[in-house]
Amino acid sequence: MKVVFAALLILGSSVATRLISSDELHKLFLRVAKNEGSQEDARTLQDVFKIYRSATNAVQRQNPRGRESLTCLICRSGMAAFFDMIREGATDDTIIDATEAMCTSLDILRPESCRGILELNVPIFTHIIKTIPEASPRTFCALVLQKSDDPDYCVIQDPRFEWTVNLPERPNPADIKVPNSKPTPLTIALITDAHLDPLYEPNGVADCNEPTCCRKGQISRPLTSSLDYDVEEYFTEDITNGDNSLNLDIVEEIKYRKIITRRARDTSPAGFWGDYRNCDTPVWAYDDVIKRISSDHQNAEVVYYMGDSIDHHVWETTYDLINEVNGYVVDSMRQQFKKGVQIIPTIGNHESQPTNQFAPITVKGDKLNTTWLYESLATKWDFYLTEEAKASIRKMGAFSMLIRPGLRVISINTNVAYKYNWWLVYDPLDSKQHLDWLVDELSKAELAGERVHILAHMPPGIADLTHSWTREYNRIVNRFSATIAAEFNGHTHSDEFKIFYNDAGAPVSVAWGAGSATSYTHYNLNYKIASFDPHTFEPLNIANYIYNLTEANLSPQRRPRWFKLYDVKKTFGLSDISARSMDELVKGMVTHKPFLLAMYSAFFSKQSDNRWPYCDDDCKIDQVCKTVVTVLWERERCNVLRRLFFSQ
Repeated sequence: MKVVFAALLILGSSVATRLISSDELHKLFLRVAKNEGSQEDARTLQDVFKIYRSATNAVQRQNPRGRESLTCLICRSGMAAFFDMIREGATDDTIIDATEAMCTSLDILRPESCRGILELNVPIFTHIIKTIPEASPRTFCALVLQKSDDPDYCVIQDPRFEWTVNLPERPNPADIKVPNSKPTPLTIALITDAHLDPLYEPNGVADCNEPTCCRKGQISRPLTSSLDYDVEEYFTEDITNGDNSLNLDIVEEIKYRKIITRRARDTSPAGFWGDYRNCDTPVWAYDDVIKRISSDHQNAEVVYYMGDSIDHHVWETTYDLINEVNGYVVDSMRQQFKKGVQIIPTIGNHESQPTNQFAPITVKGDKLNTTWLYESLATKWDFYLTEEAKASIRKMGAFSMLIRPGLRVISINTNVAYKYNWWLVYDPLDSKQHLDWLVDELSKAELAGERVHILAHMPPGIADLTHSWTREYNRIVNRFSATIAAEFNGHTHSDEFKIFYNDAGAPVSVAWGAGSATSYTHYNLNYKIASFDPHTFEPLNIANYIYNLTEANLSPQRRPRWFKLYDVKKTFGLSDISARSMDELVKGMVTHKPFLLAMYSAFFSKQSDNRWPYCDDDCKIDQVCKTVVTVLWERERCNVLRRLFFSQ
């Protein structure tokens, strides 16, 4: 989704001197966008484009700090010009036309794709900028460029984003009810990230000239080259204001740099059952996932679906397509699973129109509000939800529902805190209100003696969610750890888990990633089957089932050969899969049991032929580090794991 933001920001990629600051970039940017630039401005603009493209290639092999600085510089300058144009009364069409030309010049997307993204997103930007005085270029850039390991890069500097939730005192045990539980085993299927592409084309173009491929009508990507650079050469520190200034003299050197690599095209056609490259899921591949679960796991009483039904072709999504696919995902499950199986869904960031945009309920404008989505999903999920749950979805895209005596499921809407949700700048406190609601629901469950499963599309601690949200969610999990029996996530497509720790450093909860029912990008498809204690509703074991995409595509006329990749207890040799046991497992991976780390690394990509064989020690430790980071930028436990591993 950086592509979306880049298309809106390319206005700021130009300059008028050989050493140019962000303010000068901003002014030139504005002149060019308003068609008031000179021929010299146009030449300078092209120079910056050359530097930007070269840095984009070079950063793949070098320290990325230079590219980050360059991107941040361009982002703030471009957004400042964008703000100026809107506040001077430029129409959406004027802004789209100006930005499309620059987007095309940067070779980010085809003109049609650039325009599609802009037409979908510009109205939201202009509405926010016109109505919210506190909105600033720095805030937009700080969010979209947010990194998981660097809190000082593009600092947000917006006090509206610093908030906390109020947590209730723990109740007197005598006030807690003890509900009657159903003492029979509970088995739940875990599915996430279907990313259906209704236009998927078997044997089509899988290495295309757009960010997402394998779709009818696409053409092959042109051959691209990479140049060898020291990316720090692009900058000189401006001693007057401490800001980075872009060194345009490097353009002359670019002309004579030796091409060291060429990214050859992969001309092999798209596979029938999906493709490891940037391709979404064929409808028949998703159908096969559901058929396999319904036939092979008939003891599953509940299905948790963690969202993201829509494809990654974000420049051409429509309300009709989204409605059709959202309906198909649930209808397919309803048709295949036997009567009585409950489907408990969660909203993913790809469900909205445009992609990632989740407006506060107070926003009512046409093509601005998210009410249409909540209303639509409440209708599509009607068969499985109570009236109270449907009313909650219509209001906020989240719900709480008792699914058996003693077990409550709370499906939360993490998309409101997603860094690519532009509405965050409109009202940062909207995401706080969602967590306030979660606290209320957990408090009621606590007093009722219920255990809770939390379903959330995005896992905590990743760079996709705001810092305040991850910090406060972590506080909530700690406060209600005795009530929360399990958590389940999607979004990343990888097979991973997250361990929460209390202030004393003790593990208190685990959030389990469900993987993905898509191969996008470079993964095997999977689903999971989890068994639970019928009294505590804590997971007893979780098994992961996959098929190898390479093998499946060799025999497109036959259904894929699904197999159990592992089950957590047996494969990792655990007595249980509690937070304590998972913490001990992680520590063992980086100390006396390195074979477990190798195994976890293979499972992370679900033994993808395009990922697993190429994961070295740095890659492996990065993967296991993610298990202990649940608050953005709090990486102390990760650093400890890294030191333990590399000191062996």
